[in-house]
Amino acid sequence: MEQDPLINNVSDTALWIAAFRALESERPDAAFKDTLARKLAGEKGFQIVEATAIKKYMAFAMTTRTTGIDKLINEAIERGVDTVINLGAGLDTRPYRMPLPVNLHWIEVDFPHMIDYKNQQLANDIPACHLQRIALDLSNDAERKALFARLGAETKRALVITEGVVGYLTNEQGTQLSKDLFATPTFQYWIMDYNSGSRRRRRHRGTGALKKMLTKAPLQFNVDDPIALFTSHGWKVHDNIHILDEADRIGRKMPTFKFPINMLFTLFPKKAREIGNKTYGYILYGK
Repeated sequence: MEQDPLINNVSDTALWIAAFRALESERPDAAFKDTLARKLAGEKGFQIVEATAIKKYMAFAMTTRTTGIDKLINEAIERGVDTVINLGAGLDTRPYRMPLPVNLHWIEVDFPHMIDYKNQQLANDIPACHLQRIALDLSNDAERKALFARLGAETKRALVITEGVVGYLTNEQGTQLSKDLFATPTFQYWIMDYNSGSRRRRRHRGTGALKKMLTKAPLQFNVDDPIALFTSHGWKVHDNIHILDEADRIGRKMPTFKFPINMLFTLFPKKAREIGNKTYGYILYGK
């Protein structure tokens, strides 16, 4: 009899990523310290990690994504944002672990069951800034538009984060999200992680065991050049951090791959690095 999948919906991926953050935090050379990640991940989060086909690469990618987006958030705060709106926040703990301004407003939006779980797990933990959680299904167009209208009226200069969100959307949903965010005047900045290029997209969607793991939460967004798509809606690139550059900044090396990728890095290191950097990164858009 076939076993039930460990990932049954996109919310289960939040447990998965929290477990990776916990493992990074417990390294002697940790790039960041997330003391809440282990309890948020729970037993299931670590079970999913152990079942991950490319566990070392996922750990590397999640560490660089975390530190890269941390850096972009600090850049946006330096630009004067008064509010951070984290859409599909999952089990992110930045309001607790980052040294944020005490007067900053941080808003997390996610499914009701995820908000309930997070409220329960973090009931006794104190954030560094004003923190609000909103239970909402962002795939509901009417409710999402109403939320954006309300938050747009309540903020003056907001940063929106969609970490690990756009990849699970359809092309149409990702396009509409970009347009809706841009149409809200006070949403001045937007941080997202992105994949680009058809080769990287195929690998990101997963093959074999990884693809099977994500059967019930498939990665769907498959635009070859997402930066070109979103800038066509009016967004301007303020900063674009590439995965291998971020790894250098935090002192990490990408795990080795099987032949022929290792051969490519050995024979053509400059070209291989250029290709690798173009495939995955973290970007700060502005208006």
